[in-house]
Amino acid sequence: MTKSKHDLLYIMNPSCGWCTKANPIVDELKEDGYEITTLNVQDSDDNERASELISKYSIRCGTPLFLDSETGNMVCGFRPKDTLEKWAQGEEVPAPPPRQAPQPSQPPTGMQPPQIQSMKFEYIWTDGYTPNNIRSKTRYITLNRAKVNTPEDFLNEVPEWSFDGSSTKQAEGSNSDCILKPIKVVPNTTEVARIPSFIVLCEVYDNEGNPHESNTRALLKETIKETVQEDMWFGLEQEYTIVDPITRKPFGWSDYEKETPPPQGKYYCGVGSDVVIGRDLVESHAVACHGSGVSIYGTNAEVMLSQWEYQTSASPALEAADDVWISRFILQRLAERMGFAISYDPKPVEGDHNGSGAHINFSSRYMREHADIGYMNIICASMEKYHDESIACYGSDNDKRLTGKHETSSIDKFTWGEMDRDASIRIPFSTVDNDGKGYLEDRRPAANVDPYRAFGHLINVTNSINEELLIAI
Repeated sequence: MTKSKHDLLYIMNPSCGWCTKANPIVDELKEDGYEITTLNVQDSDDNERASELISKYSIRCGTPLFLDSETGNMVCGFRPKDTLEKWAQGEEVPAPPPRQAPQPSQPPTGMQPPQIQSMKFEYIWTDGYTPNNIRSKTRYITLNRAKVNTPEDFLNEVPEWSFDGSSTKQAEGSNSDCILKPIKVVPNTTEVARIPSFIVLCEVYDNEGNPHESNTRALLKETIKETVQEDMWFGLEQEYTIVDPITRKPFGWSDYEKETPPPQGKYYCGVGSDVVIGRDLVESHAVACHGSGVSIYGTNAEVMLSQWEYQTSASPALEAADDVWISRFILQRLAERMGFAISYDPKPVEGDHNGSGAHINFSSRYMREHADIGYMNIICASMEKYHDESIACYGSDNDKRLTGKHETSSIDKFTWGEMDRDASIRIPFSTVDNDGKGYLEDRRPAANVDPYRAFGHLINVTNSINEELLIAI
């Protein structure tokens, strides 16, 4: 049998409930003569290589993952040896069946894992404030692992829960119970617990079983059902500032005279402790997100000291918005552990400093596969009449950031342009270089934007513009 000469990788995360540190099938394949390298995403060097390849091939699978780094041929999840042997030989393998339920840490040799086990579930949701805040409460649940065979089974075993809506601006005190409906469960890789730990993303319902008025995810679901715009994808460029939890000033600024560091210039993508602060948090966040199944496309230091950005990989609207909220929760929990706070304020520091945005990269299937630069310019020009409606969906206090300075457009004027970072909508170089096929970047949203509202708005706008174009034709 001819062995593959390709660079075969087994990508795993030892803190993720899905993975096993020493996969016996991998060991068997090695014994059969296949060369397979294990990458541990909790190791910074391994994670950097894994992240680059996952981004290169636009892989949406979490760990464990089997990947041929030369061709992008991949197998997601737990598969039998004969399937993985086909993969190792370069044969494309169909999508896997649902993965088995998350497994706890492996027991000592000779011991069987308990079938009845206590697990930690941290329920998270968005509250009724403007802008939204993330809330969480923790529940410990004993599950019979023998009854949980798929991720869907696992989600179904996590019960609904109630909370005091009067304390989150979601109910009156006289009728304050609100209901948390779990809609996604992911491993919580921010902690190494003695029992399996998970994050439970929830929608909020009132006690009569209706989506709460603050439940913008339910509105996004309705928007997706009601429009014919096919396969819209979204990615978010989330900017934020690491701040002192008491003073709310950017972390590290108090060490400078008059609590103001040197002017902007060397901080963007900077290297060195004189121009960047908080890199450990940033890298820990990226690793934890990937371990939880949230794909972070990249990270970089931003223009202002203690200001950073991460980008989420493009995916369908609901998945993309869910990823934003889960990634924000992970970031805030890690910062909490380190004694920091995270600010999504669109103008965290007044004066000659950049604000914080959440640029939205969006595309329809037509834009990705069939568009030309003329079509993209028509889309951009047609978005002008929706400008005021867009601003209303794009976060709080955005007028402080959208001044026409510091790489922003004016909140009072809609503009667009190729590779123009001062425009409302930018046609990026990759789209221009690909004869107009690709995505557009909406640079108006503030860092505190609700992605459910913003993505729903862009779906409606893109759908309306395309209907108008069809009528015009």
